[in-house]
Amino acid sequence: MAKTSKPTILHLTVDQLHRSEQNVRKKPSSAASDAEISASLLSVGLIQPMVVIPREAGGYEVIAGDRRRRLLTALAEADPSRKAMTFPCMKVDDLSKVTEISMAENRAREAMALPDVYMGFAAIRAERPEATLEELGAMFGYDVARTARIMRIANLHPEIMDLYSVGEIDDAQAQAYAATEDRSLQIAVYRQLEKEATRPHEKNASAIRKAMNSGNHELTKLMCYVGVDAYRAAGGEFEADLFAQDGAGIVQNPDVLYQLVEQRMAEDKDRFEHNISRNGRMLGEKWGLADLQFSWTASPPQIKQYGYLSTDHELRIRNPKRGDLPNDLAKIYASMETRLAAMIGEDDEPLPDQEEAYEKLASEIAELDAQRTLILPKKGAVVAVASIENDGSFDVELWFADRAAKGAELPKGATEQRGPKPAPTPAEAERARFGLSKDNMQVMMLIRRDMIRAELMQSASAGSSLALDFMLFTQARTILTPTHGYGNTVYFHGEHQGINDLPHDEDGTTKIHDLVGSRPERAGWLTTKEGLASGEWMTARDPIEGFALFRNLPATDKNKVAAMIAGHMLMATTSVYSAGRTPRMVRELANCIEAEPGFGRWRDTVELDEALFSTFSNKARLGLLETWGLADRAKGMKGNETAAFCARIANCDEEDAKLLGLHPDDVAEAVNWLPDFMESATVEPLPAKEEPEADEADEGDELGDEDQDDDHEQIDKAA
Repeated sequence: MAKTSKPTILHLTVDQLHRSEQNVRKKPSSAASDAEISASLLSVGLIQPMVVIPREAGGYEVIAGDRRRRLLTALAEADPSRKAMTFPCMKVDDLSKVTEISMAENRAREAMALPDVYMGFAAIRAERPEATLEELGAMFGYDVARTARIMRIANLHPEIMDLYSVGEIDDAQAQAYAATEDRSLQIAVYRQLEKEATRPHEKNASAIRKAMNSGNHELTKLMCYVGVDAYRAAGGEFEADLFAQDGAGIVQNPDVLYQLVEQRMAEDKDRFEHNISRNGRMLGEKWGLADLQFSWTASPPQIKQYGYLSTDHELRIRNPKRGDLPNDLAKIYASMETRLAAMIGEDDEPLPDQEEAYEKLASEIAELDAQRTLILPKKGAVVAVASIENDGSFDVELWFADRAAKGAELPKGATEQRGPKPAPTPAEAERARFGLSKDNMQVMMLIRRDMIRAELMQSASAGSSLALDFMLFTQARTILTPTHGYGNTVYFHGEHQGINDLPHDEDGTTKIHDLVGSRPERAGWLTTKEGLASGEWMTARDPIEGFALFRNLPATDKNKVAAMIAGHMLMATTSVYSAGRTPRMVRELANCIEAEPGFGRWRDTVELDEALFSTFSNKARLGLLETWGLADRAKGMKGNETAAFCARIANCDEEDAKLLGLHPDDVAEAVNWLPDFMESATVEPLPAKEEPEADEADEGDELGDEDQDDDHEQIDKAA
């Protein structure tokens, strides 16, 4: 083993020390941090030696410890007697290790800015191109997976890396660009979005991945099913997105993937068919699928009742019977079940110290269960629906083919439907994606309305007239488009403009009101109204006096009043009976707010606390944690625990990340997360208005009437 040479220790004055361009730390430290270090230097002196290399122009360059050099210089300028003091410095003789030493020393002390870390790794790679990921990671105690993610970002196009360094793009956007190592694709997507995107959300991480065709949900699911190795072996090209779930990335040859899926599904179906039994009969030379009254179908049986088409869940065959295992396996199976039961506590959850063993044993039992013959009911045709789950597993559901097969009667007014299930509405699909009930989705929309109200007030405080413009426009358009009712009655409905009548500010049912009323967003709105209600123009006993005071208010204060009125009349959803969809005008108002100077991000307007995550289903929360790469941490958690854990991760700071053992770049996506429906988005255009077709005779008269043509030209010019 080669001996390590003893480092040379020099004692140098501040005049002999100079800044080095080879120091990997580029981002200036905070004033608060500088104050702490200065106090330490005055109190106990320099504890950690600076690391230096010879300087061509004389003196030494500080490659690690430049902040200490800068602060010592400032102290010496304030007290000239300190200029004669010397400070210990370690001289580096092997110049090939300058960047590595600078990285090691800086990383071992205060956390560096992430862009500096990635650029430092890029510099080490340039110095040691032959180093493997294992060797690079070993320098700083990183595993291969983390090192691969770091090197992927370190490989960003220089122009994008510069934007990342100065904060023009955030961590999530940098990770999205790093979904590919192709720098030409990175910069092409960036320039395309810069040219075409008009709003910030059109350049976020999701938009970047979409432009790169990375992370397609359907393709990701199918890739997990067939496996990346099998796909590549078949000639497919795939670049994994290291910052997304397994199987996510850029699929260059989707046709190859679809072909592999079709082949494997055929194999899995065949395996399933040979594992079913009915009345002692199994698929083979003697019996076919028709003899077993078994077939495959694309969708479950449907039933239509009272005009609504839905899946006939009464035909679902739940927990079908299974055959016996061979004697030797049966004994093992019984023993495993006994051990599994011993791992469960009084709350029907795995014991705290047995969670990992429980998961492993449950998986082994499931594998044995799969070997047991599946026994179909004695009578009635059975259909099977095969699907691929989000984790890439193959799943089969069994159904009776129809009510007659089960021996059940049709409900009154119902008819059986065997056609494909209709596609869900956008509202239903959105609720299903986040695991929200209809009520909880409305709660979310009410919270979003309070977010918009808060930003309207911020915009008004900054001097914007947006709230006043919105209030005047929507009220005028409502008044000027009355709806005639019975007799001489006239109504003024503001739904099309996204507003309620001014006296109304309803939250719907008591349950929804209770859920929203305790939220911090609503508390902020109530505080705003209370502040306005205490103004002299409001408290004056005589409204005439109050009006005079109001007219003398500054324009900014009047804009705040307009913001309060506009926010008060905003609708959260299209109606209290709606599926939870925000009105088009309110969505456009949110887009206008986002375009206002000084707007930050919607993420800062909402409190992502445990109560908010509790509105999502536990399955949705687990899926969210999996998206954040924290699925393993959630194993064995109860439903209420996952809500608290999601809230903690979504609000995770650097100190909490250290307590959880997480690296800042691992929680970057979580702390920037916000449900899609709370972000702004492009409002879809109204459908084209259908014009009544003119009669042929009228068209002929019109073409022949020159005076009428002249009138049309005048109207066109006026328009």
